[in-house]
Amino acid sequence: MKRKSLALLMAAVMAFGAAGCSSGRTDEASADQAPAAESGSEAAGEAAASEDGFYAGKTVEMIVPWAAGGGADTACRLICSYMEKELGCTIVINNVTGGGGSIGLAQLTDADADGLTYAYFANTDSNGDIMLEGVPYTVDDFAPVCKFAADPHIILASNASGITDLDGLLAAGDGSTLWGIGGAWTHWDFLKLEFEEATGTSYKRLVYDGGAAVITDIMNGDCTVGTPFVSEALSAIDAGEAVPIAITSAERNDACPDIPTVAELGYDGFESTMWRGFVAPVGTSEEAMREFADAVGVVCENPEFQEAAVQAGVTVDFTDYDAFQDFYKENHESVKAYYEANSDM
Repeated sequence: MKRKSLALLMAAVMAFGAAGCSSGRTDEASADQAPAAESGSEAAGEAAASEDGFYAGKTVEMIVPWAAGGGADTACRLICSYMEKELGCTIVINNVTGGGGSIGLAQLTDADADGLTYAYFANTDSNGDIMLEGVPYTVDDFAPVCKFAADPHIILASNASGITDLDGLLAAGDGSTLWGIGGAWTHWDFLKLEFEEATGTSYKRLVYDGGAAVITDIMNGDCTVGTPFVSEALSAIDAGEAVPIAITSAERNDACPDIPTVAELGYDGFESTMWRGFVAPVGTSEEAMREFADAVGVVCENPEFQEAAVQAGVTVDFTDYDAFQDFYKENHESVKAYYEANSDM
């Protein structure tokens, strides 16, 4: 099968954030006006911080444009907990929901380009202005920083549906079966299109604001099928509250090795993953962004983080600052072309 694809490619999450963090930032102007005479220990502390890098001792806001508890939030909180240690800073998670992720991302574009504000970003986010009404930004309103993960989805069926395997799912693909989407024209939508194209099926699109809501409705039987990320689906699967059908990666996932891939169930070559990364406001200094991206790279090589990522269902896949510049543009054009070819479906 030749697949048309847009994919270009904690046992516990360390929860440490709360919404709203602007007031927690270090005021650099005030620091410049500090009295010249300082105690020896205070002066030594500031000198050590400056030698450690731009972020040492500061507070960074990380905007996650999706609700707490979903795949984006889980992955972001996990890596940011390690980033804090690597950069010597505090990273506060700000979940800004609504508008298919566009409200939080619009907030980023309005933020000061001071190196202290970043946002979680994924496959389709740079195309918001062509896919969603009222989006005030374009692809050029973000400064791409790096990528840290590429996560597959798990195709999940409700217990009430009676669907227990891929054959049952295909038999239900007559256009009437509800297929939950965790955000309009996110990668969830593109995966649905890819699956339908590969299998010759059709499902009724049901849009939610995030993966956690999809999981809830699958467990209570109000949605028949959904495609949450591994991090979102594991608890429901372990509790027997939903039926895993297949995973969309090329190979089985270490966090759930008993779940077969779509490819091995008869659709050779099928693969669909969503990358996860970071962007900053345009105008942010390259030096600051490189320091941030380099720290992400160090964390992604950390065996402790790698193990925690497996337990959380996050698939580590790092792309550094330089490579991500081209990746960002190429991904944008790929998503745009795929959307324009399929938006009437």
